[in-house]
Amino acid sequence: MAITINDVAAKAGVSKSTVSRYLNGRYECMSLGTKEKITQVIAELDYHPNAVARSLKQKSTKTIGAIVANILNPFSTSIVRGVEDYCKQSGFNLILCNADDDPVKEKEYITMLMTKQIDGLMINTTGHNNALLQGVTQQIPVVLIDRKVAAIKADTVTADSCRGAYLAVRHLIGLGHTRIALLALPCANISPRLERVQGYKQALTDCGLPVDERLVVETCTAQAVVLERIKQLLAMNPRPTALFGVNNLMTMSIIKALKKLAIPIPADMAVIGFDDWEWAELLEPPVTVIAQPTYDMGKKAGELLLKRIKSGRAGKRPSVIVYPPALVVRKSCGET
Repeated sequence: MAITINDVAAKAGVSKSTVSRYLNGRYECMSLGTKEKITQVIAELDYHPNAVARSLKQKSTKTIGAIVANILNPFSTSIVRGVEDYCKQSGFNLILCNADDDPVKEKEYITMLMTKQIDGLMINTTGHNNALLQGVTQQIPVVLIDRKVAAIKADTVTADSCRGAYLAVRHLIGLGHTRIALLALPCANISPRLERVQGYKQALTDCGLPVDERLVVETCTAQAVVLERIKQLLAMNPRPTALFGVNNLMTMSIIKALKKLAIPIPADMAVIGFDDWEWAELLEPPVTVIAQPTYDMGKKAGELLLKRIKSGRAGKRPSVIVYPPALVVRKSCGET
């Protein structure tokens, strides 16, 4: 026979309502001894509350959904860790979905999460399911992470990608580089990608350098494709002396390609990346990057989401939180 809340109350010597308050995290008027006793009895009886019944009664599943663009990207994993840590301490669980920047997968995951009756959604959206997401915002709180979408009225947490790219290019120019290639991802509907191209061009213009569109190379992060793009850049006359990777997966593919081509970094080619990652400072040479406070961004997204959930989604207009990026100087650009 399944253990019930009545069994826990009887063995702990307290009322059923006291156990219910304990299970819901309402400890205000509960003594430490009572909490410890209930905790002990729950462990002894191996009691597990009926999550479905509780969610029906409370009209809450204590669950949020998170849809990221690419779980292989350390940027995504750090964001998710921040969200999870913040939400977990408030008693919320996380369902993680990896959309692979695929609008079809994203749509399927949004639909699936809504059938799970999640209380809120954090999404690194592709920008192709705006009408669907706008409908979701009428039902549950939504926080957009990293990507701004004017058509979706939701809290947004991002970093200043334009400023980050600007800092990267100004750093390279300061080291004497004037032929700087940007290996970018397809920009349609993705705000940080557009902003990084904008920041790249603005830095060149502000320093009196021409913008050579041939040096803005749109590609994916696949190793073989990046290798071919770099070969094409090397065939230019004059060729670039520096490569700027638009995210950390791109930067890793750039470094692998240069090693395969036996082109030393930074002696024959400088490399700078957008986003920091654990191995960047351990490579030889250590990689100079533009760092975003990804964990903090994730925590802020969790905070905004839970505030909306607890307030019943009412209140102030959606907020946009923009974090400043930082240049982390190492040695891959020829720094001394």
